[in-house]
This record gives sequence, structure tokens and C-alpha cells, in this order.
Amino acid sequence: MKAKTPWLQQRIIGPLIDLSYLLMSLLFVKGFPWWYERLNAWHYRFQAQRYDQGVIASGETRYAQALEAGLQALSVHPSRILDVNTGTGFVAQKLLARFPHAQIVATDLSEAMLAHARQRSSQIEFVRADTARLPFADESFDLVTLHNGPPHLGEMTRVLRPGGQLLIAFTSGARVPALLLRRWLAHAQHFGKVEMGRTGDGLWLILTKEL
Repeated sequence: MKAKTPWLQQRIIGPLIDLSYLLMSLLFVKGFPWWYERLNAWHYRFQAQRYDQGVIASGETRYAQALEAGLQALSVHPSRILDVNTGTGFVAQKLLARFPHAQIVATDLSEAMLAHARQRSSQIEFVRADTARLPFADESFDLVTLHNGPPHLGEMTRVLRPGGQLLIAFTSGARVPALLLRRWLAHAQHFGKVEMGRTGDGLWLILTKEL
């Protein structure tokens, strides 16, 4: 059974999770209900300490392959970056390494995950927030990133400055049906350019906000 686990994760479980993120962003467009926030807090209270170990166990190279490809394809030179659904700060750390002079803010719904993330870096500002109700001013970031989470395009677009870029990456998103992606992207407004790439099992999208 152990030998089948990576196959199940890559072919079935991973794509279903990424598909659920897209559906959740459409279902909870105005924010997550109180019961989901309570469930999230309870779940990650126990998962936070071993979350990074799960990433390593699944293969960090594969886990981040779409994210890395998306970062390589960026054309923006950000001074302020927002990473939403940061978890334990995995993406925020990569952003700090790539853009060491940028101001980086990272959010997550789980305070337990944020507590773990804060231990990893004092250079990043970690804020508890629902991605569908971001506590930031309009047009206040040059780059907004999301890795493996519900992409609430409305809010992420609101806080992005004109000409800024939104990077979304999914570890197993390459297996998400193209038809669903097109329908989901139909909800993307105020973007003058949309780029998409499939890297291994992963999927990345870069949306550039129109001027």
C-alpha cells in the first residue's frame, strides 16, 4: 500500500484538492462562514507543527515546481508583496530570498500556522486574515501570490496596484480540467494579460492587472 501512496497523491488526491480550491473560491466569494473558520482553527492547531514535514515527505521539489516556474515567469519588480494562504510561510520565505529588498506581508486564516511561520522569519509581517476579506488598502501591493489555496480573485485584485501581477500556483493543478479553468478565469476582471503554464504535475497562472 505504501508504494501506491505517491501515485494516489499525484493522480487523484492532489488534483481533487486543487479542484476544491477553485470551487471554494466561487462558493465562498464573500468570505468563509464562521463554522469553516472554527474548523480551520481546530484542524491546523494540530497540523501546524508537522505541516512542513509533510511537504518534505511529499517531495519539496515536486511540491514547489509550479510555484518556482511561476516565479521565474514574473516580469514585475515588486517593492511590496502580499502572500495569502501562507501556512507556515513556505512561499513567503521563497519570496524573501528572491526579492530581499521588498516588504513582504503574509496572511493565513490559522493562527497556529502563523505562529509557526513567525518563528522562521522576523523580516516578514504575518497577519491573520481571510483571503476574501483582506485588511489592506486598495492598490497597496505590487505582487500578490497564492500557492495551494482558494483564489479569491476579487480581493486579491483589489489590493493589487495597476500593472501589478498576481501569481497563483497549484502543486497538482495540471490535472484540473481546462474547461473549468476557463470558466473560473471568466470571473477574472481588470486583468489585461493572463499567462498560464503547466510544469510537471503543477499549474501556474500569472495575471497582470490592467493600467
